[in-house]
Amino acid sequence: MTNYLNADLRRILHKQSFLGSVGAFALLFAILVFIYLNPSFTGEMYVAKVTSFLSFFPLVIGVFILISVYADDFKCRSMQVAIGYGMQRSHIILAKLLESAILLLGSAVIMGILVLCTPAVLGLAPNTQQLMSLSLTVAAEMLRALGYLALSTIPFFFSQDAVGGIIAYVLLSSKTVYIVLSMVLGQKFLVNTIGDLTKYLYTVQLYTVKANLIGGNPFIFTFVAALLIYIVLPTVIAIIGFCKKELEF
Repeated sequence: MTNYLNADLRRILHKQSFLGSVGAFALLFAILVFIYLNPSFTGEMYVAKVTSFLSFFPLVIGVFILISVYADDFKCRSMQVAIGYGMQRSHIILAKLLESAILLLGSAVIMGILVLCTPAVLGLAPNTQQLMSLSLTVAAEMLRALGYLALSTIPFFFSQDAVGGIIAYVLLSSKTVYIVLSMVLGQKFLVNTIGDLTKYLYTVQLYTVKANLIGGNPFIFTFVAALLIYIVLPTVIAIIGFCKKELEF
């Protein structure tokens, strides 16, 4: 699995589309700062604008990682070759998830350095809590993207086709699914009958953990539960489905 992982990472890191997506996102960040920069621009305003901007991280960066890690593999059928050489299907899915996590972490570190160093360059002075908020926002958006990637592996490996997985990921990362589920689960009759289920949505879970950490309440159970439900469980489902399905060559 290690050789497969290393080979895939080398392939992806040489792709201009992936590297370009990270560069484009960083450029958009620079443009955002340039647009809002004025004598009255404060550290608090900077944190608010950047927090909103980082919410697009899963959609912009995540899509290119999804295409590089999964779609390209399905297109060239290299996954089938690896299986033909004796690699277990479960190891392939785990390797792909680990690749995604590594690429997301690398991208998040780059963006984290940019958003944390820019205030010093601009002469702004966000306080410690605001800098902590920015750091946690980067981490939350990275984990949000990883969760959406894990959920998207289900249609990927069940259908062995890239289209369904890409559509699922775009709907998740654009918050379309989140908005629809919030509207449905937030209906008054449902809330009165079975309680507020919107708090169990992945996005809400991560943002709640972020708010708790900023407020000095590091309650880790919610965080662990969210990772188990939205990352580990979909991965297990994808493994079960892929292992039972005939390969398409």
